[in-house]
Amino acid sequence: MNPAHVVAVGALAVLAFDLFSRSQSKPASQSAEGDHARANALSGIRLGSVAVFALAAGLAVSRRADAMLDDFSLFAIAFVLLSGFLVLSLSLTHFGMARSRPAEPIALVLFSLAGMASAISSDHLLGLMLSIELAWLPVVALISIDSRRLSSSESSLKAFFAHVFASIIFAHGVAFVFAATGSLDLSSLSPESITRPMLFDVGVTLIVVGLLARAVVAPFHPWSPDVHEGAPSFVTAHIVMALQATTFFVLLRIFFVLAPGELSAEWPSEIAARLTNLLAVLGCLGLLWGHAMALVQVGLRRLVGWLGVGQAGFFALALVEATNEGGPALLLALFAAGVSTVGVLAILSSLSHHERACEHVGDLSGMMQESPIRAGLLALFLLSLGGFPGTIGFVARVEILSALEHGGHRILLVAGLAATVLALTAVGRPLLAMLRPVADESAKSRSLSNEQLVLALCAAAILYFGIAPVFRIEGVADVLFDSIEAAVASLRAV
Repeated sequence: MNPAHVVAVGALAVLAFDLFSRSQSKPASQSAEGDHARANALSGIRLGSVAVFALAAGLAVSRRADAMLDDFSLFAIAFVLLSGFLVLSLSLTHFGMARSRPAEPIALVLFSLAGMASAISSDHLLGLMLSIELAWLPVVALISIDSRRLSSSESSLKAFFAHVFASIIFAHGVAFVFAATGSLDLSSLSPESITRPMLFDVGVTLIVVGLLARAVVAPFHPWSPDVHEGAPSFVTAHIVMALQATTFFVLLRIFFVLAPGELSAEWPSEIAARLTNLLAVLGCLGLLWGHAMALVQVGLRRLVGWLGVGQAGFFALALVEATNEGGPALLLALFAAGVSTVGVLAILSSLSHHERACEHVGDLSGMMQESPIRAGLLALFLLSLGGFPGTIGFVARVEILSALEHGGHRILLVAGLAATVLALTAVGRPLLAMLRPVADESAKSRSLSNEQLVLALCAAAILYFGIAPVFRIEGVADVLFDSIEAAVASLRAV
């Protein structure tokens, strides 16, 4: 059984349990507003438990499906399902604020995760296209889940148009590849199966561009900061950690298909060389544009969104050396950026219980005096996004820059170093804001238990995996790094 099927069944189970509970509950008119919020929170915990069980079952099925899945698919599916646990944990805050019933959002998250798992393990271009649609369409609905906020609906509309644009490009690429090879198997992207080189080159380019448009790589990024600003925190976390990572997992698999057999420094196909140049240009554009725009942002969520655009530029640069050292570096960077961004979003969620009280950099004033623990955690997460030493973000950036240096891409190396300076400068503004005295005594909020769980897990991952390689600490770090090496090795063996 495919893990995607298990997760999809879990989504149907969540909807079924909610339908049964509705038939047993009292009419909404008999409940006070406080009781309604409490009921939504309790229902979220119950249905969230069902969803977590579905994720655990999907993870167990993936571990037993060795004959169906390679090591890369196992790693990627485990990554997506574990990120789903963080997203579901963070989503309980949204339900506790009585903004929506929990069943539909939880089911949509599970359907999206099922589409991601299916896309990761797909070896057919048509199946890949349908899986990506299943992963994205629920997210478009989730972005607008908070109907009380106009920016939420606006962000959803922008994400929808970005999705349609990427889907059209990807579908045309699949059509051109079919015309050139007569096959829709992923293996048809191998240069050995080309019968019409021109159609093949156009098709592969369109497929890659369609995926890059989903991965927030510049210049296809304008919708991303708006989504960060308008979507609930758990939806943004789902997009950043799971959805974006899935797109790069698919891209990495495609790049290995384009370079079959014994790998060397020079790829055997001309289209692969052209794609390398395209990625180098787009990567430099994204990391410099994203980090430079982060310098001038006033809104905290938009600042994180522009930092994400810069991170996507680094991911694109890692794909330049995908078949060498860039592959493992990319997987580590996806993990580092994911946990760091989810940590920041969890902090912002915990500070925004009073009608989204923490929206701007200036709203962080006095945070070091009022809540030093959360201030320290926010500083840790932001520094990891900027690539500060001692964090996993630093380790990931060093791996990517080392891969570029070993591949002889000195210009890209300089661009990466310059972007890191910009990133650290950008994250310095909110850090300084936390040290300023508070201007007025506004309503204070405390982090909820679910937010504390997410913060603890993200902080532990950032510190442990950031320090372990330096001091050569053995244990869980070896499991992660060995899993990454095994995942990339399985792609080389194909």
